[in-house]
Formats: sequence, C-alpha cells, structure tokens
Amino acid sequence: MPKVKKLFIITIVISIIFLSHTAYSLDKKTGFVPNAYLQGDVQTVINLKEITDIESREITYKDNKLEVYKLKDVIGKAKPLSNQYNIIISAEDGLRAKISGDKIEESYLNFSHQHGWEVINLNHPISSNIKLIDSITIVDKSKDKNEAFTIITPDKNHFIKTPGQLLVETFQKKAVFEGKSTQNVEGVNYTTEIYSEKRVLKPELLIEKDFAKRTIIFNDKGKTLSYNGGYLELKNNYINYINPKQKEELSDIKGIVIDAPLKSNKNTYYDAIHYLENGEKVMVILLDGFGYHQYEYLKKNNQIPFLSKIENNAKVITSYKPVTNTGLAAVLTGKGPTENGVYNREFKDLKSPDIFKKASDLGLESAYIEGNIKILNTYVDPILNPDLNENDTTDDEVFNETKKQIKNGSQFIFAHFHGIDDSGHDYGPLGEETIQVIKQTDNYISQLAEIWDGKIIITSDHGMHATREGGDHGLVLYEDMFVPYLITEGGKTDE
Repeated sequence: MPKVKKLFIITIVISIIFLSHTAYSLDKKTGFVPNAYLQGDVQTVINLKEITDIESREITYKDNKLEVYKLKDVIGKAKPLSNQYNIIISAEDGLRAKISGDKIEESYLNFSHQHGWEVINLNHPISSNIKLIDSITIVDKSKDKNEAFTIITPDKNHFIKTPGQLLVETFQKKAVFEGKSTQNVEGVNYTTEIYSEKRVLKPELLIEKDFAKRTIIFNDKGKTLSYNGGYLELKNNYINYINPKQKEELSDIKGIVIDAPLKSNKNTYYDAIHYLENGEKVMVILLDGFGYHQYEYLKKNNQIPFLSKIENNAKVITSYKPVTNTGLAAVLTGKGPTENGVYNREFKDLKSPDIFKKASDLGLESAYIEGNIKILNTYVDPILNPDLNENDTTDDEVFNETKKQIKNGSQFIFAHFHGIDDSGHDYGPLGEETIQVIKQTDNYISQLAEIWDGKIIITSDHGMHATREGGDHGLVLYEDMFVPYLITEGGKTDE
C-alpha cells in the first residue's frame, strides 16, 4: 500500500475515533445548544444550557471517557420542594422515562451535538437513557400540599395537584394572540400578527363542577379574578390564568373557589362601622385559626353552647394567603391584600386605614387587645398580654384584659384570642386538645357577653387543615379559606 494512502487512512481512523469521543464531551458545547429545562416542583427553573457553576466529572460510558454532570447536582441546584420526588425525562419526540429521585447516585447529564442533552443512568435499564431531552420534570410525591394548585367549593377540596404533576399530564398547546403591528411602505400596509404558544388546559376538564356559579381565582399575592372561561397556563414551575377573549391574566395562581359566598370576614369592618355610626358599642372577637368546619363540627356535637345559639351566623371566605397577618389585615381594613398591602406573614404595614382610625374619627375610645406579640402596625397600639401564669396560652390574659377594658368604658373593643390556632398546629384542628380550647373560648365569650352592652361580632382570620404532624394553614383549601361570621348582642344570643 502506498505510504501516502496509508497515512490518509490512518488520519481518517484517528479522526473518527476523536469525533466519536468528543461527541459525548461536555467541554465541546460549541455552536447551537438547544434549550432544555429542569422544571416542575422546584424553587428555581434551570435551563441546562446555562449551567456554569456545577462541577463536571469524568465517567466511562460505552468505552468512552465523558465529562458529565451528576443529575443529583443539577436537581439540587433547582431546589426541589421536598426530598420525595420522581423525575420525568421527556424527549423531543414525546418519549418519556420516569425514575425515582432517591435512586440517582449513578445518573448523569451529558451534551453532544449528535444526541443533544441526554441522561445516562448507569444503574437503570438502558431504556431510561433518554436522548434529545426536551425537559426534565420534578414531580413531588410527598403528601405535603404546600405548593399545590387546588379547586375547591365551600365544603370540599375537589382537586389538589402540583405544577409538576400537571406538567406530565395531558394538556394542549395553544397559539394565543398577543397583538399585531402594521407598517406602511409606499402606501401599502403590511400587517404582522404575533402569537405565543402556551401549554394550557381548561379547568372544567379537571373536575365536573358548575363553573358558572360565582367562581374566584386567587394568586400568590392575594389578587382575585372572577372566572369567565379561559385557560390554565402551565409554566415551568407555576400556573397562570389567561382569558384571551376578555384580555384577562393572573400570574402564579394558587387556587379556584367555585360557588364562593359574597360575604367575607372583611364585612367585620363595615358592620362594625355601621353600628358605631349608629351610636352602638361594638366588640369584635377574633378567634385565630377557627375554621367553619370546626365551628360546624362542635355545633353539631353540642360542645359550644354560646356560639351555637347565635342565630345570625354565616359561612364566609377569608383572603389569600390564609395566615394571621393577611386575615387580620382584611378584618381590620375591610380590604383585600391588593389594597391593604398585606398578603403574607412578612408584611406588617397597612396601606388602608384600619377600623381603629375610623373609630377615632368618630370620637370613640378603642382598645385593641392582643396576645404576646404585635402582628400589624395599627392606628392604635395593641395591649400585649404575655403568658404571665405560664400555662402555655395567652387566652386567659386576653380574656381578663378584655373584661378590664369593658369596665373602663371603651366603646370599641377588638380582642384577639390565639389559643385555637396554637392548639390546632400541635394537635390538629379537631384534636381533643383543640376541642377543649374551643370549648373554653366559647365559655370566655359567653362571660364577656354578659357584661357587654353592645354588638358583638365574632369571626376568624383563617381556618386550618389537618396534617400528619397536627394542623397547618395557608392554602386554598376549604378548611383554611372558610370561617364563621356571627353577630349577636351583649347579654343575648341573637341580634
């Protein structure tokens, strides 16, 4: 064989070997690199092509040495919402593989121009080694509902799923009109219409309920919209509501309430002002963490004799997020989070005038009686009540201070009892210990009513749902979102 021809063949062989090796090399991400997202039930969505601060490592795969990323490291960067999750790896052609998040010690991510992004699972069957990856979706499989999207009615939770769970189920891709523009060239108009492709689904397909009834959508900042058709848009780790026909949109929605009542605990503000303006004294009693389902249960079992006899009672809705700061702000201002500025525990300043300011404008003396901490910055400072007798509750101190303020002649009193919420967190909303606290609170209210000669409004900031550890709140669940609203008069059991 001629020397030149032999040299040519050797060169070709070396080139083939070199190319076959570099086809799998992470260090050769030159040219076009497609987007591939790690999404779902994570705090941070990651575009794989933008990974720069994760250390690569060398493995041997199919007799090649590859520079790859550990899949566990990439997922860790995205911060899954829990440590119990499945991983759904999806290819551009629709092929999928599911593996468990607790068995990825020998799973790796690699990029090549031949196979795009691919997962190499050394311990799994070869069918899990998906090439040309379009997305990697983390799907929470814990029983924690904290980041779930929900659809509820006032007495039932009908649908609870995370964004990750929805992303790996059936949805449609829809071209949504975004706008158009026109350019005139030499007297001729050239028009372009712009559309964006979105992953959407109709909420009516998720549950068989009548969405024509008063239906409200809540987003993460407490903003609401009435549902008038439209779609749920599935983003990489959250859900939007879009209604192209009515040009409505609400980002990062947390839940939908079907057949929502017109009344809310915000009515406390307006009813109290109405009575005060008409020359009546008013006492508002806020029972922290007392949901309507608890009220209904104890009423049916004849365990709250005073509250049970109040005929003017209703099931009302609270604001999202159903936590103390948000619910208390709504009660005190008569406004929702978008107006009063308080939509979670981090906010303390009110952007709307509170009920104490209104009472002052009417020339009335107010008393705001709290537990042991200041929750919001209100027009009048709260009277704080530490647990002086160290019996693990401030309710008895709040009760005694309220009696004192009644005797002092205050015309408007706001008393905040925390014991039901405290016990509910530890023992569950219907735990025996919590029931005992509710019964004791009923007794406190009965005694206060005997010495009060004005209106009494009793409501709550939020409810509470049961958990494996006890109880919690903060979600669009019927247990959290619906609370009792009662009006009675001192010394009586109805209005």
